[in-house]
Amino acid sequence: MPVSLTLFLAAMAASLMVSGAAAIAALREPALGLKPLWALLALTGLGGAALVPAVPGALYWFLGMALPTASFSAAAGSWQPEVLRVLFPFGALAVLVRIAVHRRRQRVSRGRDGALAGRR
Repeated sequence: MPVSLTLFLAAMAASLMVSGAAAIAALREPALGLKPLWALLALTGLGGAALVPAVPGALYWFLGMALPTASFSAAAGSWQPEVLRVLFPFGALAVLVRIAVHRRRQRVSRGRDGALAGRR
């Protein structure tokens, strides 16, 4: 197997793992509103590359949006991939930023409540 194909498959796996982890984090985050929509956004990719396994030395870059972040197209009646596609997990990064903001707001609001309770 050519090195370029191996690296491309590793990029596909990494993109899927980041997206899956962000979707699970969104679903498990307490008090986060619209959890299913955030989890769906985590699985969305934006822009990426496509590789034809028959010609592993050539990458085809494209700008598009798709769900999930890694996929393949096969010939009719076959599971042999004709085109492999990986997208940048932009939705996952947006969800992880949203979770970080949510947690910071939770800490700040708990800090205010504790400070107000201490004054009474």
